[in-house]
Amino acid sequence: MTVFDYESSPASAHAPAIRTFEDRVQVVWFEGTRESHEDVVIKSVDITLKDGQSDWKAEDVSEFFDRHDLVRATQPSQEIWSLGNTIQFAEGEKAALATVVSVGGWAAASIARVEFVGDEVSTVRKLRLSPMLNRSYLVRNSTLRYVDGSVAIPAYFEMGNAFGELVRLDQAGNVVDKRRITQGRFAIQPEVVVLGPKKAVALSRNYDKDSDRLIASWTEDGGQSWGAPKLLGLPNPNSPVAATRLNDGRVLMAFNDDPTHNHTLTLAISADDGHEWERIAVLENGEGEVRYPDFAQLPDGSLLLVYSFGSKKGIRAHVLNNAWVDAQ
Repeated sequence: MTVFDYESSPASAHAPAIRTFEDRVQVVWFEGTRESHEDVVIKSVDITLKDGQSDWKAEDVSEFFDRHDLVRATQPSQEIWSLGNTIQFAEGEKAALATVVSVGGWAAASIARVEFVGDEVSTVRKLRLSPMLNRSYLVRNSTLRYVDGSVAIPAYFEMGNAFGELVRLDQAGNVVDKRRITQGRFAIQPEVVVLGPKKAVALSRNYDKDSDRLIASWTEDGGQSWGAPKLLGLPNPNSPVAATRLNDGRVLMAFNDDPTHNHTLTLAISADDGHEWERIAVLENGEGEVRYPDFAQLPDGSLLLVYSFGSKKGIRAHVLNNAWVDAQ
């Protein structure tokens, strides 16, 4: 069921992510003349249960924050020229993690923790991740929460070498640990799916122009170490994926299923922790790129899937019936 279909013409609307709360979900994305332009803002839409029943509906689109909101609250004070990928700090938390550019281009971006009082930005702090003035780290996929309350970010580095890292933060947003997920130069934007108390798989976008295979890595010790990256038998035309673990333990993934373009969005399921995959449905197969999917579980147990379509012209959201997904 399609619950949100939004086109922003002539602006670019891209990289949607889902923030989850007890009574609703919120989809956020960046929108502007083009990626990394100074007029980029973060927009949002709430998706709620209609009249308390089983039908989900989208409210009106609004502006979540802009770069000027962040500049006024950044500690220590510094300029922010553009905004990008934004995700929730952790499930149920009001804070967000935003990709911000203060100097240079997109590859010199930083990750900032944005705190709110009500709907207003109150405090902004860049995470201490890199000796290069905290630059070249970005976020894309959902965070994970450890049993001790700390939060793990599947972050990635994108200047020269490109790789994914699992960054662990305490509840105040201070970096306490970070571990390399992938080696080499071409695996970014890891989507980490928890498979057990200490087991997880990271599905990474392949940034290598000479390869069109999706990259996977596994951990058996809660993300302290990761096995050698493996090329899966699925195409990946330089695009990120979204994945989530189903109630029966299988992993559901949304990915671009065209080795030369990004016009097709396909669902696939794995019953062996992400090693082998079976395609089950094609959601999009039209004109323009369909990219940057994201999954979240809704309070009623169904799944919300969002992505950008029309070559970054709009944002679309579907609710997937849990019974249908479980039966595939």
